[in-house]
Amino acid sequence: MTTYQTNKFLFILVFTLLIFDNFVCRAEKSDIELAKSKQFQHIDPPNWWVGMADENLEILIHQKGVSANSFSIKNNSENVTLKSVNILPGKNYVVLHLSISAKAKPQTITIESSGKAGKFAVDYRLDARKAHNRGLDQKDAIYLITPDRFANGDLGNDSFEDMNQTGANRAEPYERHGGDIQGIINNLNYIQELGMTALWPNPLLENDQPEESYHGYAFTDYYKIDKRFGTNALYAALSDSLHNRGMKLIQDVVYNHIGNEHYLFKDLPDSSWFHFWNTYTRTNYRAPLLMDRYASANEKNVFTDGWFDKHMPDLNQKNETLAKYLIQQTLWWIEKYQIDALRIDTYAYPDQDFMREWAKQVKEDFPDIFLFAETWVHGSTVQGWFIGNGLAPEENSLDGLTDFQLYYAINDALTKEQNWTEGISKLYYTLAADYIYEQPENMVTFLDNHDLARFFGYVNGDIRKMKMGLALMFTMRGIPSIYYGTETLMRETEGHGKIREDFMGGWQGDSLNKFTPQGRSEVENEIYDYIKSLSDFRKTNAAIYEGKTTQFIPVDGLYVYFRHSGSDLVMVAVNTSQEKRIILRSNYAELLDGKSLLRNLNGEEKAIDDKIEIAPFETFIWEVR
Repeated sequence: MTTYQTNKFLFILVFTLLIFDNFVCRAEKSDIELAKSKQFQHIDPPNWWVGMADENLEILIHQKGVSANSFSIKNNSENVTLKSVNILPGKNYVVLHLSISAKAKPQTITIESSGKAGKFAVDYRLDARKAHNRGLDQKDAIYLITPDRFANGDLGNDSFEDMNQTGANRAEPYERHGGDIQGIINNLNYIQELGMTALWPNPLLENDQPEESYHGYAFTDYYKIDKRFGTNALYAALSDSLHNRGMKLIQDVVYNHIGNEHYLFKDLPDSSWFHFWNTYTRTNYRAPLLMDRYASANEKNVFTDGWFDKHMPDLNQKNETLAKYLIQQTLWWIEKYQIDALRIDTYAYPDQDFMREWAKQVKEDFPDIFLFAETWVHGSTVQGWFIGNGLAPEENSLDGLTDFQLYYAINDALTKEQNWTEGISKLYYTLAADYIYEQPENMVTFLDNHDLARFFGYVNGDIRKMKMGLALMFTMRGIPSIYYGTETLMRETEGHGKIREDFMGGWQGDSLNKFTPQGRSEVENEIYDYIKSLSDFRKTNAAIYEGKTTQFIPVDGLYVYFRHSGSDLVMVAVNTSQEKRIILRSNYAELLDGKSLLRNLNGEEKAIDDKIEIAPFETFIWEVR
């Protein structure tokens, strides 16, 4: 070989080696970058905070075959440690047990994992907490929305081919219609101008179910907003928009069940996370079984462990890992999105020891948050068992309940024949039972909701009764809530899909826009203005938002009660009979002595006569001076 050939050979060899070395380095770098960016299928919660009451954090990781991997954390200070790794029976899940000292500072740690499931290096943030004043009180008025039926603000998210239910069909009451978070944001002016101070949307979390996914009560991901409603970032924008207006955000939460398309059910972490039966067994919906000393043990078990519906697997909150998971996801949403209150769906059905512990831990981190539970039961003592003074078996840290007893009483007062116990007398007896509650003023009151017949339809379209029901709710103790469309006289009474009808004007091309006075009829504007005046009156009158109540025995359909605080006095009179009645001043002398003037919601004043005539189904609300 000549010198030239030798040099040429060496040059080619060196050049080849350099290229190979560069390729290997790039490959190694690419592998590192891939490992750094590779994510687990699910990591719950997605981040956390320093300074939480419980220093122990359990991170659930879901990844095929991940139980065969090893785990460690890096970039952590001595105040953040990985205590243990718990492999769940499902093999595709592990739980990382972290200890986060009270001294820990905000930081990002790296969760590293390697093994048969692959290599992972996932950055995990431990953020600083934010200060936020939370809670509800009697100055508030709640606006309840079924988001799919309120307004469609983003046509681009109506349907996704990778979801189990596709399309938007407004002609079908049980299919999706396209309402979303952006539609709510676009109409916050309308809601606030109505006098509402708090927004309660039905659940917005992902419900990737093949049927009836619109209502939101069958979660398929505990940490993700359903993309047909929007994104987590848009939910944050809704929260910010409300708080910038001085309004509040209520989140609707569910602990009894999930949807059967949830990955936690389709790929079980542990079979003991759910209640399974040999054949499908539906709950019997009989809450008195929890307190009935004569109850059948089998029937009680069916109530607590039976499924709410075929597509709603019943959760076993006695499983400690699941219980921790449910509590942590609650804390995550409250802190991440600055939630002001939680409405707890199907409160009676989950394990009550768990519900007490859940509320206790929520209050430890957020002592001012308002917790109110749905207790769709019959009878004041049954309802009172869940929060009552001397009735509840143990302290449960709840602030209030959805007051179904007052709902039944108002509806019966305006539709049933008047006698000793029925009609308006039922309302009298219901309020007389308030001794059950330590704080009856914290009860959330309503005339209807997303599960019930529309109140205007229930009273057969009688505007007098409609206004009377609203007046009773807004002037009595408690925190009033109205279901969207009450102000536009929606009146459907049969079928959930029909009751949850679309709000006209919320969709492009609607023939009417009821978000505007021009789009509403004269009588709809009358009710809209009436609700606004009641809400404004409530917020500014101490007798209503913090006062005591004195009620008088109903006589021949005439019912009178007073709200009073210091020198502020409000008198409410309703005539639920078919004939005119006479209000005798002398019957109410204990509160009217020394008073001379009555002023109504419009500011009109009149002298207090010895006798005041009140027409059939007429309502009087007066400030007394």
